[in-house]
Amino acid sequence: MNSNRTLYLIPTPIGKRKENQVLPEHTISIIKQLKNFVVEKPQTSISFLKWIQHPVPDYELTFRVLNKKTPEQEIFSFMKLFDDGDVGLMSEAGAPGVADPGAIFVQLAHENGIRVVPLVGPSSILMALMASGMNGQKFAFHGYLPINESERLREITRLEDESKRSHQTQIFMETPHRNVVLFDQLKKTLKPSTRLCVACNITQQDEFILVKRIFDWNSSKSIDLEKKPCLFLLNAG
Repeated sequence: MNSNRTLYLIPTPIGKRKENQVLPEHTISIIKQLKNFVVEKPQTSISFLKWIQHPVPDYELTFRVLNKKTPEQEIFSFMKLFDDGDVGLMSEAGAPGVADPGAIFVQLAHENGIRVVPLVGPSSILMALMASGMNGQKFAFHGYLPINESERLREITRLEDESKRSHQTQIFMETPHRNVVLFDQLKKTLKPSTRLCVACNITQQDEFILVKRIFDWNSSKSIDLEKKPCLFLLNAG
């Protein structure tokens, strides 16, 4: 393995749009130079590479699949890709290594003396935090909350208590088809004074980012969260 190689962390658009409004030309130019990729889903990645008009046909590119089911021993074998050149790590949407299984490959790269370069692009988590007006000096991302209802309610209460104690912004998400259930639970469980941000379809044409106290959420009109990617942020400080 050549330690002079580089692992590029490739951000991809969040959702689908014909025009590019999220990736700078510098990022795209580097991606077009790569031929070896570690990805979550090859088909999605191939579609993205065609979208940026990658000059090499997909059948001449090398893809290795890294998702939450990939055995750890198989991930070690991906390091052989560096024998053939630089490598790109690509997330399904947004920034790789953040709420994404790719972090373990980044760790391996560091341990083997590979240069790691994050490319500029969208991160829905940071964009939601930026737009929320909540504490950006102290925050935590928790991924998905427990599926079990009683466990989820306890976790919501725990996050609110921690936020009130330390003024920490709590960030979490849900699968699109369960957004409404989670949103309703948040409104019923959180204290009236707690601020809740709902960031939906970030970077898309129907994007909305709304922040209200729970008291106001419970007295306002309903919002459409059905089957849309959303992030939820709360701050009780």
